[in-house]
Amino acid sequence: MLSFPVDESAPAVGPRELGDVVICPEHTQDLTEAVVHGVLHLCGYDHETDDGEMLSLQRRVLDRL
Repeated sequence: MLSFPVDESAPAVGPRELGDVVICPEHTQDLTEAVVHGVLHLCGYDHETDDGEMLSLQRRVLDRL
């Protein structure tokens, strides 16, 4: 899964376009989890630096789907 932000540092003029999430199904066990993970990255979360906040939110989102 890769996520590519579009305009993360520019001010939003209208509805913000977050970017693209690219997933390789052959290398992904759970497509839904990969989409949620990618979108959270586009929203600015970083599981490598946030003391578990992103992965906790990811679990909560997946539990509600």
